[in-house]
Amino acid sequence: MVETEKPAPRVTRRPSTVVLAAFVAGVVPFAFHAWAALHGSFAQDDFVVTYRAAAAGPFDLGYLFQDYHGHLQPGGFFLAAVLTWWAPLNFALLMAPLLLMRAVATVLFWCVLVRCFGRRWAILVPFTVFTASTLLLVPTLWWSFGVQLVPVVLAAAGALHAHVRYLDGGGRWWIGAFAWTLFGLAFYEKAALVPVLLAGVTVLLGRSFRDHARYWAGHAVLLAAFVAGYFAVTASQIGTGAQPMSAGTVADLTGRMLGDTLLPGLAGGPWSGAGAGATWAASPFAVVVVLLVAAIAVVAAGVRAGGRRAWGAWALLAALFAVDVGLLALTRLREVGPSAGDDPRYVADLVLAAALCGAFAFLRPGKIAPSGGKRERPIAVTACVLLLVSSAIGFSGLAPALRFGHSAQYLGNVRAAVAADPDLVFYDTFVPSDVVHEWFGVDSQASRVVGLVPGTHFDQPTNRMHLLDATGTPHAITGVDAVSHGVPGPVPNCGYTVGETPVRVPLDKPLLGRHLLKIDYFTSDGGEGLVDRTPVWFQAGLHSLYLPVDGLFDHIGLQLSSPGAPVCVAKVEVGKPVTQ
Repeated sequence: MVETEKPAPRVTRRPSTVVLAAFVAGVVPFAFHAWAALHGSFAQDDFVVTYRAAAAGPFDLGYLFQDYHGHLQPGGFFLAAVLTWWAPLNFALLMAPLLLMRAVATVLFWCVLVRCFGRRWAILVPFTVFTASTLLLVPTLWWSFGVQLVPVVLAAAGALHAHVRYLDGGGRWWIGAFAWTLFGLAFYEKAALVPVLLAGVTVLLGRSFRDHARYWAGHAVLLAAFVAGYFAVTASQIGTGAQPMSAGTVADLTGRMLGDTLLPGLAGGPWSGAGAGATWAASPFAVVVVLLVAAIAVVAAGVRAGGRRAWGAWALLAALFAVDVGLLALTRLREVGPSAGDDPRYVADLVLAAALCGAFAFLRPGKIAPSGGKRERPIAVTACVLLLVSSAIGFSGLAPALRFGHSAQYLGNVRAAVAADPDLVFYDTFVPSDVVHEWFGVDSQASRVVGLVPGTHFDQPTNRMHLLDATGTPHAITGVDAVSHGVPGPVPNCGYTVGETPVRVPLDKPLLGRHLLKIDYFTSDGGEGLVDRTPVWFQAGLHSLYLPVDGLFDHIGLQLSSPGAPVCVAKVEVGKPVTQ
């Protein structure tokens, strides 16, 4: 008999408990964020960017490298152009790439922690700080900011992962570090701090810069090239407002950034709710004091655990925070005042750095065995559960303000009205300031805000024109509040007889600016014509024609484009629209 060996049983490798715990810590906040993001809406800059994207296209260099309020973000503009071409004003589609980037960044940051400290329970705490921080979960619900910050967070996590791998084994991982940095720079200038973070991690890992001199020279060249390009394209963003800049106002700004946004945000708060605009309401003084005491205790505990390494980690975090304070002071303090420190967008980029620096302060790099013995697991799990609960409470109070309910209502009402009546023509006017603020100028007009909704028509000559109210609901225009009238015509029971020969209707008062022209007319047969060089259609019967006019004018010119029945123009009025 021939004996046959039985094949060895197949070993199924199951995820460790700490990996499952990390999965929960990453998925739970992500699920909350994804639900709110996919049920949010456009607001403010979102409409401006998508309108310009539709007008320019994804390969217009002037559009991609425009100076957008001091920001250089060709990556964000390219993404907006592609997705707007695919499906205009589809907010869920615009948010989908950001959610994907956030998920990849979460995985990469976990890999960085494992690479630096080993797969242990202690790294679950900085990982949860990163995943559950409301500084990343809340402001990025606003697409215009999310498309800046989320790619930078992904770039930082990706560059750190490639950098650590390169320091460990060399090879071509250096390409990944440069590629991720360049990716971040395409979306937000704060990605220029990624090489600073890489340098700090190099020191904290105890590695020498001399061993990779050409690598660091490459980073220096990349940064120099970006800075030169940035200042060549953008104008100076030094604030020029009426607010004073002094040691007192800078100190007030710093205190707000630290006590009202950074510390509460890292702990899953604040729990005081949203403030005006994109800001957070200031926390009660007692809460700020507790947070400051807790922060001092964490710093002291880190120094006790990590010694000189902890001092270096906290110094790196302090330096990055100082850069954020300096940038905000230079660009917004004179315009907005110290209250700019209540806006979480200006410190949201610090979350990854804070979590990583905290890990370096408490944990020795490369040490796999738990430093806290049997206590490490329950301490880590308890801290993570508290952070997740805090984040859920804070997020539920902050997120609704950045889902922009009024904007969603406005856009939804326009969509519904156009779907119900595709022939609607709207008189263009400014939208409410909480949809798009009037400081955006012409970009806050309804034609640019909702003009990408398929089937919308603005300012076209029509016998039936509508005006959108503050909720985006159309109302039929029934007349004009006249500020100027046409001089009565010479033909009895007709007024002015309009044929192929141009007819000039003088106004009793010259006008300047944008107004609505109303022409009451009668004709026995429909025909094409011109009103001040604008093609119109004169419908058979007794009707009123509405046409927006703009500029300086003292008369209205009319004529038919081809032979046909004459048009009797009985009345001409110019003014502001009146609705039902």
